[in-house]
Amino acid sequence: MFLQGSFSTISAAALIQTLCNERRAAQIEAWREKAVARVCLDEGFIIAAHCEGRDGPEAVFRLLDWPDGLFRVVRLPNNMQATMAAPPEELLLEAARRRDECLR
Repeated sequence: MFLQGSFSTISAAALIQTLCNERRAAQIEAWREKAVARVCLDEGFIIAAHCEGRDGPEAVFRLLDWPDGLFRVVRLPNNMQATMAAPPEELLLEAARRRDECLR
């Protein structure tokens, strides 16, 4: 483990964006109450995600809605199979658009 913290200190969006900008090969493990999430990053892309029973982009959107929680960033497992290859900017913009629609 090389980084851990709380989403009250840094948002999930900022954490994902920072790690992708740094082109890190990492896995974010997050939890709050009874929910858990995992987002895998490699070479500036989100390559896999799971959160609250959802996979792929929908899992990322779910995590980005978390107002709180804890996380740790660990090395990307060597045997990690990519299930997607999404630029983080696209998913972050879509999450913001969805939040805006809900507020209307």
